[in-house]
Amino acid sequence: MKSVLLNSIMFLVLAILLSACTSNKESTSEGVEDFDSPVYSGGNLKIGIVGAPPKVREDNVKFISLSLGDVEEKNFRDVDAVFINKNYLPEAAEAKYAKVYLESLVPFIFINSEKVYLAFIDEELSYEDAHTSKAGDYLIGYFNHKYFGLSLYNHQNTKKTIQDCYSRVFSIIENAKNTGEINL
Repeated sequence: MKSVLLNSIMFLVLAILLSACTSNKESTSEGVEDFDSPVYSGGNLKIGIVGAPPKVREDNVKFISLSLGDVEEKNFRDVDAVFINKNYLPEAAEAKYAKVYLESLVPFIFINSEKVYLAFIDEELSYEDAHTSKAGDYLIGYFNHKYFGLSLYNHQNTKKTIQDCYSRVFSIIENAKNTGEINL
């Protein structure tokens, strides 16, 4: 009798736990694929990229491969912005690049940085020693003495939320190209 009662209680606890996990999973991803995410439809953009280019929905955005050597030598004059992929961020935060970011005539966008933007513009601060970002931004940018960050919709890392984040940053880049300022 005790074993039947114990088995019944264990079954009930297991059913409740499975139900809670399923409900929680549904609530965290709910609406992520249903949100309004307009595709960037502005003018043509040329984006320099250190690392592999992201997969975006836009046909009017062209990625130009760059190296960190190109960044150091300021060989990015024919682009509207420069993106640096996550794998290159520790090196991109070295002191020799800080002045480039501070004086750049185009925005720099750091993809999926775990650290705050100061890691890139403060010559005294290494990537490892910089504060961990608590904002949850997927893209952080710096241009014309202004920092900006864009997070993923509902903080969910999905193909659609990442593409949405890129579409939003393309609009910011186009505005910076036309006005010389970052307007969010």
